Order: sequence, then structure tokens, then C-alpha cells
Amino acid sequence: MNFSEKLKKFMENSIDASREFLEKTSDQAQIWTEMGKLKIEILQLRAKAQSLTAKLGTEVYTLLVEKDEPMIGSSTPEIEPIIKELQELDRAIDEKEALYRSKGGKDKDLDEKM
Repeated sequence: MNFSEKLKKFMENSIDASREFLEKTSDQAQIWTEMGKLKIEILQLRAKAQSLTAKLGTEVYTLLVEKDEPMIGSSTPEIEPIIKELQELDRAIDEKEALYRSKGGKDKDLDEKM
């Protein structure tokens, strides 16, 4: 094999290796983008759940202290819709977190602020 053939083979191998590297890099960048979006969605859902929890606490306080209700429960009309919404949020958060982990994300990364 003469020099030009060796050079041609080297260049072909280099191009193939570069193409493979770029494909892997592109795939990884897409995964990181998806993970970033999921992390934002999870944090937003958690913030909404935290807000609803505060609303639930306020409503329970109002019923117990201000309205002097002797008995309240999860089916009390004032708090039932809040509890149902919290349960739906909890389910959505679990699903998003599972998807995040399936893409290689770690739970500790979700505890950090963006």
C-alpha cells in the first residue's frame, strides 16, 4: 500500500470515527435536553403541590378553628377537591421522576435548585 492509499484509508477512518462521535454527542445532547425539561416540570409540579398543601392547611385551620367544625375528613366538601388535586399531582410527579431516572437522572439532582 503506497502513501496515498494509506492517507486515503486514514482519512476515511477518521471521517467514520468523527461521524460516530458526532452521532453519539448529538444523542447525548438530546437526552440532556429532555432531562432538563423533565427537571423543570418536576420542580414546577412540586411547587404547585407545596402551594396546594399550604391551601389545604389554611382550609383545615379555617374549618377547625374559625368555623368550629367538630369533625373533618378527606370527604369534607371544602377540602376534598384539594386532596384529589394533590393526589393527581403526586401521581404526575412520580411518573416524571421515573422517566427522569430512566434517562440516567439521579434523585439528588432533583433536590437541587435550578
